[in-house]
Amino acid sequence: MSKSKASDKASDAFGDILAAGLETRGGGALLPAQAAAGAEVELSPRERLQALEARIEASLGQYQQSLRRLQDRHRVEVGQLLHEINESALWELEGHEKFGHYVKARWGWDRSYGYRLIDLALVHRALAPLGPAVLDTVRESHARELAPVVKARGDEATREFAQRLQVEAAGSRVTAAVIAARRDQLRLGVADEAEPAAAEDEDEVVDAELVDDEETAEMVGQSIKAAADTAERALRHLDEALARGTAPFYDSLAAVDLSRIRSAAVRLQRRADGLPGPSRS
Repeated sequence: MSKSKASDKASDAFGDILAAGLETRGGGALLPAQAAAGAEVELSPRERLQALEARIEASLGQYQQSLRRLQDRHRVEVGQLLHEINESALWELEGHEKFGHYVKARWGWDRSYGYRLIDLALVHRALAPLGPAVLDTVRESHARELAPVVKARGDEATREFAQRLQVEAAGSRVTAAVIAARRDQLRLGVADEAEPAAAEDEDEVVDAELVDDEETAEMVGQSIKAAADTAERALRHLDEALARGTAPFYDSLAAVDLSRIRSAAVRLQRRADGLPGPSRS
């Protein structure tokens, strides 16, 4: 075969491939992963959209899981550091009369939040030898019920208790309520010992407990999404008004509302990052 004929044949083959590709444009199309794997399944535009959205949802799920693990590590680390500061009474160096005063003045956190982080760190220290399979299931609500066992009976007894709970659960979910009931039944600790009694001169503003119930968590997520959608619509309307040179009817009220939105957004982000919001008077 002459060079010219070989070139013409290759050109015709390329033209056929290009034509086939253009025919799928706007009709069925293959996902990149399918094309790379040489798959024969052709997707309609609707199926392609659903497949891509499924990949987005999977990516979001992985991101949320990674963020949750990062937040858990952050809380444990901060709890360990606060425990050292408390045990060594280093807060006295700054002139504070009590550890709770130090936590409030230095970090803007409620005393109870500081002690919850310490309890979480103590429980993680006790259960660490059991490995990630156990540690990854420990929530703050669990730590609050296990902390009295750590303080009253020590790390080893806490590990034995945690293993006993797993055996008794036989694969079922172990909740904070189950931990507390079994702990009290075995007389391993008392619930109100998990946190020192509040001093009369300490102002206490209790933060909302971290959401642990799946149904409540879903409701919270829906509320956040609804608020975000509302804020997006408000921002869109504001942009349209500014483009027309139209100011809000009541400038002062609008300024207050915008300030409230910004403050709420900051508090929400701080909570999402695992930090308590600004103290409220």
